[in-house]
Amino acid sequence: ATTPGLAAGAADVVAAPFAAAAAWAATLPDLAKCMQIGEHCPPDSQHGGPNPLSALNTWNYALNNLKAALRHAGQEVDPALLQAVAQVQAGIQTFLATPALEQYAPIVTTAAQIFEAMLPWLRQQPAAQVRMAAPQAGLVRIPSDGRTPLSAVNFQLANGALMPFLGFGTGNLTGTDCYNAVRWALELGIRHIDTAEAYGNEADIGRAIKDSGVPRDELFITTKATSVPLGMADPTYLEALFAGQLQALQTDYVDVYMLHAAGVKGEQLKVIWSGMERILELGRARALGVSNHGVGELEELFTYARHKPLYLQNIFKVYKQGEQISSGSPVGPIQWAQGHGMAVVGYSAINSWPHLMPPLEDPHVMSLARAHGKTPSQVLHRWCLQHGVAVIPKASSRERIRENAMLLDFELSPAEMALLDGLGMLSESTHDAVRPAWVPDVFGLSQTAAVLPAAPSVTPAQQPQVDGSGAASPFAEALRDMQCNRDRAEARSEPFSLGGGGHALDRCQAECARRGPDCNVITFYHSTGFCHFFRSCQEQLPASDGAVIYARI
Repeated sequence: ATTPGLAAGAADVVAAPFAAAAAWAATLPDLAKCMQIGEHCPPDSQHGGPNPLSALNTWNYALNNLKAALRHAGQEVDPALLQAVAQVQAGIQTFLATPALEQYAPIVTTAAQIFEAMLPWLRQQPAAQVRMAAPQAGLVRIPSDGRTPLSAVNFQLANGALMPFLGFGTGNLTGTDCYNAVRWALELGIRHIDTAEAYGNEADIGRAIKDSGVPRDELFITTKATSVPLGMADPTYLEALFAGQLQALQTDYVDVYMLHAAGVKGEQLKVIWSGMERILELGRARALGVSNHGVGELEELFTYARHKPLYLQNIFKVYKQGEQISSGSPVGPIQWAQGHGMAVVGYSAINSWPHLMPPLEDPHVMSLARAHGKTPSQVLHRWCLQHGVAVIPKASSRERIRENAMLLDFELSPAEMALLDGLGMLSESTHDAVRPAWVPDVFGLSQTAAVLPAAPSVTPAQQPQVDGSGAASPFAEALRDMQCNRDRAEARSEPFSLGGGGHALDRCQAECARRGPDCNVITFYHSTGFCHFFRSCQEQLPASDGAVIYARI
């Protein structure tokens, strides 16, 4: 069992490699693919990988590490640099709130220029020595003597059931790969297996459990209903679905049955939860739970549930500590759940998604791994455990499964825990706000923001171009080989062109600038010297003749 034990408030000094982390994030190969939206950086962000949203979130992490490096370097900082950083971060937030394609390239171009100038300095900086206070909520004492067996460490559900702190996740594992991985996990002493309807592997898991010979009463099995809560199947299908899952798993009951996500709402969700409660009352599930739920969804469910969920399974990683998209809530879903007596399980502790940043390579994480003689994966999973969050790492090789299970022979200090907590703040904070609200400003980013000049709220900054006269141009290149749709009359600035071709780019930009708010975007055709003026450019089309879209900065 675990007991609260590490007091909050005690301060200690820890090495924080802000500069190395900033340089690392800004030079990731996947980030380089997203200097323009296109084949290698498609706008679809549903399935991870390089895409505009993940790229901008990665730039934001790099910029916040840069700000922290500057703050802790003890050197005078050029206000123009801080202004440029603030403008890019303001542009990132504008784009994330209301994506507009013409804004993207100026944002990332400026970010890249900032780091092109700063990389030599960043690569010379040592890790900052930062005095850190322990997390205010206190931590959970997990054995670290190297002798405690896995079976001795559990988190207790509100119904008295003991849930092993270490589970085995099976998402994206199917067939022989799934069967073998589950067998290896069981052979290594893991007794907590997690699956879901959507994974399509419950039968593989059932065979592996049966063939392992491990008694059912030694196991903690959790699975999820996916199709019904997401509205892909009628609520009346829930009990038949669950019966099929039990049959596939070759068991009479599961320890936790949960909703896979917060999908349908209102009366339909009440009907679904009533069906979950019937399953519980029949003894086919020992406890009910939910996955991928935010504070609002949890609060709603608690208002009418006769049998409240005892278990929450959400994303929990250093960059995303409980929710995939920042909600602005003053309390996180993990903290809310624990405060309401729910056991919490975190997934994706070592995955890049939904960023481009692999946390296993983050200099902050690698520094702690070296200090403890452990792998980055072990450090990240230990961080979860000391927050009272059980983990369900997935692996397809026996050695990786073994590595992920070796978590009971070291301990992260309160200061090291606070440093890793702070990575969520470096990921989410903006030019004018420290986020998420429940993570304390352990690195002093708000103090950096306080001295920044006010950032423009509409358009991202771009390193000024220089026109033929030597004056700075207020426009930045947004897209190549594209043109704004000239057929959208409401988007055009009149007069629409300078008449004929043969014009110089600086002449076109000067005319657009003269028009003020009536002209914000130009399509300039470098081969012919034609230019067209637009108020906005919400729709773009492929174009030839050296077409380039320029946006006002």
